[in-house]
Amino acid sequence: MPVEVDVKDTSPEMAKFLSEALSGDYGERNEKLATGSSVSPAPAQGAVDPTVRLPRRIDGGFAGLGHDLDKHGRECRHAVRLMEQLRPPLEAAEAERIRLQQSLTRILPEIDENGRTLSGMIENARKGDVNGDLAAKFSKSAAKLDELESLAEALNANLMAVRSAWEQYARAAIQAQRLRDTYKSHRAGAVSDRTSVEANG
Repeated sequence: MPVEVDVKDTSPEMAKFLSEALSGDYGERNEKLATGSSVSPAPAQGAVDPTVRLPRRIDGGFAGLGHDLDKHGRECRHAVRLMEQLRPPLEAAEAERIRLQQSLTRILPEIDENGRTLSGMIENARKGDVNGDLAAKFSKSAAKLDELESLAEALNANLMAVRSAWEQYARAAIQAQRLRDTYKSHRAGAVSDRTSVEANG
């Protein structure tokens, strides 16, 4: 409960009373702070958060820092665009390879069957049985072998295409990986510097 005091009273008794009242008030406030009461201490003037301290040295100054960040950003964007450009040709070449492999899987049994049938007809002809149409079977076997030859050429050309596309994409991926490693290295260095500053602070 507040105590009403006559401010005009300047007697020694009044001075002693005010001194004791003030001392008691500050004593209660300090006790509340020590026991964790709801009274919050005022923040210290000029206090600096160690997590936002600048490093001891910035190469090239702020301008150099901005230039390096802009350069790194351009390199990353270029790497992303390059991989996006190289991915469709690689996927198309791989899809063509799958199609050609399926055609090869289809034609090989046909060639094998035609070959065995032709061999049987030739053997029968040797024994005097010439009822089979050898000319038609020869033509059919030749057509299948021509198809196999064309397919082999297409497979060979496709192999070169897949290899070229894959090598280009792999080089782009390696470049992107190096950029990512550089970013991780710089980030780890920044965290280490911040930790060191906090420890020394």
